[in-house]
Amino acid sequence: MTGNKAYLADYQEFKGGSIAFGGSNGRITGKGKIKAGRLDFEDVYYVEELKHYNLYSVSQMCDKKNKVLFTDTDCLVLSLDFKLPDENQ
Repeated sequence: MTGNKAYLADYQEFKGGSIAFGGSNGRITGKGKIKAGRLDFEDVYYVEELKHYNLYSVSQMCDKKNKVLFTDTDCLVLSLDFKLPDENQ
């Protein structure tokens, strides 16, 4: 989800459901695609009330076979050809 319509390519308006986030709520009013480097996100919902925030779906990244690594401060999306070290070696 994004609150910035300018990020969305192939934008299509539609009446979606309502969402809750951070003690507030909003309504999905459209969707489009976001290209972020080598990652493409399809069906990214537009929620005006999010303003300048973006909420990316980790499951959408993983569905494309990307590895997602979380630390206490970061979320890193690794390229498809990045190999994590094998703990057994």
